[in-house]
Amino acid sequence: MTSRLTTTFSRRSALGLGAAALSATALAACGGSTGGGSPSGATEDGGSGARSTAGTIDNDGILRIGATIATSNVFPENFNVFGGGDSAPGNALFWETLFRISSTDGSALVPNLGKSFEYTEEGKVCTYTLRDDVTWNDGEKFTSKDVAYTYGFIFEEPGTEPDEDGNLPWLAKAIETPDEHTVVVTYNEPQYTEDLPLSLYFPIYPEHIYKDLDRQSYQDKAPVGTGPGRLTKFSGQQIEIEIREDYWGEVSSELKAVHIVPAGTAGNIESQITKGDVDWSQGGAPGVVDNFVGMEDHNGYFYYPDGSTRGIIMATHKGPTKDVAVRKALRAGADMSIVAQAAGIAYTVPSVTGLDTGIYESMLKEEFSKPMTADVEGAKKLLADAGWSVNDAGNLEKDGKEFPLKLYIQNDNPVEMTTMPIVVDQWSTNLGLKVEFTPLPADVFGPAQAKGDYELSLWTTNAAGGAFQAFTMYMHTKIYKIGDELADGNYGRWEMPDAANEAITAITQTPPDQVDQIVEHCQVLQQAVSDDAPYIPVQSNGAGGMFTTMKWSGIKQASEIDYFPRVDGYNNVVQTLRDLSPTKA
Repeated sequence: MTSRLTTTFSRRSALGLGAAALSATALAACGGSTGGGSPSGATEDGGSGARSTAGTIDNDGILRIGATIATSNVFPENFNVFGGGDSAPGNALFWETLFRISSTDGSALVPNLGKSFEYTEEGKVCTYTLRDDVTWNDGEKFTSKDVAYTYGFIFEEPGTEPDEDGNLPWLAKAIETPDEHTVVVTYNEPQYTEDLPLSLYFPIYPEHIYKDLDRQSYQDKAPVGTGPGRLTKFSGQQIEIEIREDYWGEVSSELKAVHIVPAGTAGNIESQITKGDVDWSQGGAPGVVDNFVGMEDHNGYFYYPDGSTRGIIMATHKGPTKDVAVRKALRAGADMSIVAQAAGIAYTVPSVTGLDTGIYESMLKEEFSKPMTADVEGAKKLLADAGWSVNDAGNLEKDGKEFPLKLYIQNDNPVEMTTMPIVVDQWSTNLGLKVEFTPLPADVFGPAQAKGDYELSLWTTNAAGGAFQAFTMYMHTKIYKIGDELADGNYGRWEMPDAANEAITAITQTPPDQVDQIVEHCQVLQQAVSDDAPYIPVQSNGAGGMFTTMKWSGIKQASEIDYFPRVDGYNNVVQTLRDLSPTKA
């Protein structure tokens, strides 16, 4: 799936951008389970490597990638991710961001086109130092003018007067470029956390190409980027990209070109990889660890958490889930490791806080450092102590009133259509609670969830991009009245404790190099989630990667790297290409 990014956003929507964007990609690229029982021996952190590493195909220097395609089964001929309609796969081979996000250390920033950044004036001024050895793929030098141009249209016109809603413009004055390799951005308010969403969603565009174009309508058929790719041929069924020799970064010296072909259905792409027609593809259908990996000895599959989490959002404003005891009992009453194993795609179970235990290992409190586990007896006690019982119909009952429950989900995700009935069964088996599984189409599910109609619904509970992005949707400014169609992620209307709200605000005011303080604030948020149970973490979001070692080797598992091996996502595919090497016969 390709998605369009809007560059016209309010302060509220921009700070919640991670939640909105990850919700979509999670549905498009979902894939995960702990993978126990694989015929090839699943790894602890998700998936299974190939059983054979002996090459069987002569290496022609071309990596063939399977990519998701629209229902028309034709790639759109457009590489402008900021406009021009849907964009084609392969963008990450052209466009790059100033920094990339690490898959370890709580989503730390790693230098990329930018060498360093420094915040001054209490977070209102950020000075970027850029690399001096980068060129665009047309030979032009990459300079500070390109960054100023790109960030200029992202943040829009500067100013110091608030709008009618009381929001100040992002920028206090125009972006400055003292020299070719220095950029100075001056904000109206502290923005210590802003480089995380910038690194996720906003690559740098060439000023010399785009400055005179209508960016939002322009269809870019000849992308000029800083990445390693140069487009050589396009058709609706195949995109051919050569690897340029003058690329500033590293890619495998044996790699000459990347060809992107449609992945098609789950069965189709699995067959293409098994035959060696495709080398690598993102995704993985339910049961991929057992089924696909077992098809051929060269087949492998790994799952890569991205820092976001899918979970069951519980209404804190209505029905029985208004009672924290009920929310905690539902959370403790289902074993999510059983659910994950049934999915068969090697996703990992997050901690009770919703944070991934690998990516956030250095930030989690000790008691939250392991994947969430069930406590059935504890769940029963919570209900009993709060005066709740489960009647013969399987409904919660208190003070003579019964409360039937339904679990609502969007019906377009095959993994979640597999896993959520298992959660419902867990509640039935463990607590005697009969929750009705209720899948709905997107045009019905989404608006009702945004209005707060559901007591239990599945969606993204924590966004990727660091501690702030993980919890930003729960700030007090994100609490909406029931029926408000503009709910921005906080669909359960959880009013986090004042101390937690102060902590998330403090993260935005803490320089990124003061890691201990950021961890301290993040742990306040973790405790609040544990205590209030606004949601039930289900899976660490991310994407699976299917591959064959018939021609190429070097696809690594999550614990070995600090990047996300994904076909999409800026900078990630480039890091993957760096580690590839021809498989030896």
